[in-house]
Amino acid sequence: MKAFKTVLVIKSIAAALVAGAGVAAPTLSHASPDDGMVCRPGYAAQFSSTTMKCTKPAVKFVALECTNALFPIKRIRVAGIPGDATNGRDVCLRNNGVALSSNDPLTGLTAGQDFVFVAINPIKAVAAREATERNEETALGLGTDGVDSTSASTLVINGGVGAEDNVRVNITLFTFPVPALGINLSPIQLDRPAIDLPSLVRTLP
Repeated sequence: MKAFKTVLVIKSIAAALVAGAGVAAPTLSHASPDDGMVCRPGYAAQFSSTTMKCTKPAVKFVALECTNALFPIKRIRVAGIPGDATNGRDVCLRNNGVALSSNDPLTGLTAGQDFVFVAINPIKAVAAREATERNEETALGLGTDGVDSTSASTLVINGGVGAEDNVRVNITLFTFPVPALGINLSPIQLDRPAIDLPSLVRTLP
């Protein structure tokens, strides 16, 4: 019983010293209307008149394809080909025996008859945007309507491995702002001398 009383004395003294010394515990500040709204980490606030949007950029690259069945053979060409005026744009060749290497100019070939340039497959560009949107919703723990997105596709010549042309899909993600919320740690007040607890501990009768 004496040992139990000793523990109670120690706890009581510790509690009194903490309270008396003004040591404050961390407090969680709850959001209120005057705190305002903020964008999630990684998102930037954009203002248009009285409208605020939270936006985040993302970039995806999509390979170009031979979408015309008449020209099924894709030929990846390099930049700087002597006599070539296309900067080495990749082409799709007709399957009619036309010989063209990656280092050959298009001299003697007729566009639309012997070859066409590789094309953007809009379905894949849209799929890349939608996949990015879904992944962002998952990362933020939101539902399927928690993130919106828009995109614009740009042709990039000789932009891939082996100088392969591709499409740069510039994506803009949108999500709602959230109430401002933070963790505030009150300062520790050291305005009283430190006290040695063991010296105050007494064994009760």
